[in-house]
Amino acid sequence: MKEKIVGILGGMGPEATVDLSQKVLKATPAKTDQEHLRIIIDCNSKIPDRTAYILEGGEDPGPYMEESAKLLENAGAELILIPCNAAHN
Repeated sequence: MKEKIVGILGGMGPEATVDLSQKVLKATPAKTDQEHLRIIIDCNSKIPDRTAYILEGGEDPGPYMEESAKLLENAGAELILIPCNAAHN
């Protein structure tokens, strides 16, 4: 059975992206490198600030996030994780 590829839509807090990646690695019951999940990360720190958009009417990050999600999807990701609380509002 073909394993699913995980995508991480990151950069909205580059450290949050790294933290999530480490958590996924640690939570994976792998005994060898080959048993880990395949993860594709788009760490795009140029996505406009989500909090500024929500609270102050700043630039909409939506189109940038959609572009990143499509990039991950085109690379084969079947599940996309977003390690940014404000992005989920």
